[in-house]
This record gives sequence, structure tokens and C-alpha cells, in this order.
Amino acid sequence: MLEHSTLKYTMISSCRCYQYFTAPAQFAYAEEQCTLLGGHLASIQNGEENALIQSNAAVRFKKSNYSEFWIGATDLETPGTWKWTDQSVTFDYQDWLSGEPYQDKHCGLQRFSDGGWKSYSCSEYRPYVCVTPVIVTATCPPITTPAPTTCPTPAPCPVKTCVPSCDQGWTYFAPTDFCYRVYHQSKWEDAEAACVILGAHLASIHSELENTFVNNFAACGIKEGKTNELAWIGMHQVGGRDWVWTDGTPSDYFNWAPKQPDHPGKELCVQTAPDLSYDKWYENWNNEQCNTIMRAYVCKKASVHA
Repeated sequence: MLEHSTLKYTMISSCRCYQYFTAPAQFAYAEEQCTLLGGHLASIQNGEENALIQSNAAVRFKKSNYSEFWIGATDLETPGTWKWTDQSVTFDYQDWLSGEPYQDKHCGLQRFSDGGWKSYSCSEYRPYVCVTPVIVTATCPPITTPAPTTCPTPAPCPVKTCVPSCDQGWTYFAPTDFCYRVYHQSKWEDAEAACVILGAHLASIHSELENTFVNNFAACGIKEGKTNELAWIGMHQVGGRDWVWTDGTPSDYFNWAPKQPDHPGKELCVQTAPDLSYDKWYENWNNEQCNTIMRAYVCKKASVHA
């Protein structure tokens, strides 16, 4: 069981997770975003993995206006010699379409329809897939005691540093430096109370990247088309006017669905739509009555820097 992989990722092995980004980007920017997550654009090692990435992309990108997405194949470094941006993976498996790759196209795409690869201009915009390692709880080496000194001024103490980590069962997200966990079936106030008991709050969201992550996470176990297939986040209305986060962080990012929020004074808590079947509402927010039971809710708390 994978406990430290975001839940819109799809598992292929014990050490590789996948995330699908719907916002189109140029190849270099897409790779940069993947590296922020601790990974790279998708490298593909065999036909099984190629089929898995393609089949999930066909679902995740079905609302897209594109027919293909970036993977990590490129010959920018040495024209004619294709490599993965993750250079720890050798370029042994290939699934180029007939006539591909072209000499003047230096970045690789995979098609939704059949998983075949094609070369394309790296400056074009496409959705993309990142591959990241499974995040495991970090451990720090013991601190060594400095040797005695006869100097009149005491030597400075050694500084203990460690890779940020999360409690068991929580997922670390590097761009925010926070930990997240998804739970199910709760009213908003009960969900917030449950998060607080765990030293957390319902998730606050401060960027498009974090919004995509939280929605990916909340999609665990989803059944498309059900009216309650939504998830609570930490925003609520206070004083009949201001929309604020329960963790006290600034309300500096919003992603309301069209014509939302509505029903002033009645729907004071905020849900997000991780369900692809919601069409125009996908990954958007809606205000709802706080006593509504949502399928999921996402807790968020600070990572451990021990």
C-alpha cells in the first residue's frame, strides 16, 4: 500500500508515482514544474508502463483540447540522440509512431488515443505527466559531539538538518512544504475538528499548483457522477462577508466555479470538485451548507524539520 503518494497519482511500482497536469505548458516549463515536485517529466521503461500512462491520461485529460501530452523524451542535448530528462533512466524502450521522430522536432509527446510517441516543437503548449519517487519518512543521522577545545570562546554547536518529513500516513508536498491526508464522509465542522485533533486544519490553498494537488489527493476512491463526490477544504465565510481559511493563512488565491459563491448567508463552507464528471466545475470551488456530508475532506499541517 502506498501511503506517501498523492492520490491522483497512479502506482506502477513501489518507487514511482505519476501526476497528470491539465494546464498546458511548454516542455521546459513542464519539466521545471516536475522538478519542483522532486521528479521529472515521465520516463517510460516498458510497454506496460507506456499503456498505464496512456490509459490514465485518456481519463485525466479527456476535457482537454489536445490529443497528446508531454513526456520526458528529448534530444535537445545531442540532436538525434534521444534521452529522458530523468537521466537515471536509460532510453531503452521506445514507441515512436511511423516516421518519427523528426530531425527538427526535439521534444516527445504521447498520444491519448493509442500511447504512440511523436516528436514536436518544444515551444508548443501541452498537458504533461510528471514521475516522482515515493516519499518516505526521513530519518536524521545522530549528531556527533565536537571534540573538546581549549579555545577561550566555545565552538559553535553543530546544526542538525534533515529532509522534511510527515507523520505516518501523511503525504509531503515539496512546493508548499506541508503534509496532507485525505479522510471521508463528514460534515464541514466535524471535518475541521478531526483535522485539529491531528494537529492540522482543513486544507488551505494558495496557488494553482496546490489546488491541483489537493484535488488530485481528494479524488481517492471517487465514483464519477455522484452528487456528493466533492471534498471539503478549509475556507468558510465569517461575518457574512469575508471568506477565510481555518488555519489563519491569507485568502490570497480563489478558484470559484462559474457564478459562485451564491446563496449568501446560507452556504458558508467551501467544497472543491475533484470529480472529472463535473465538467466546468472540475477543480473549482463551490460554497455549500456546512452540515452537508461530503465524500472526502483534506487535512493539512506543517512538515517536520527535525
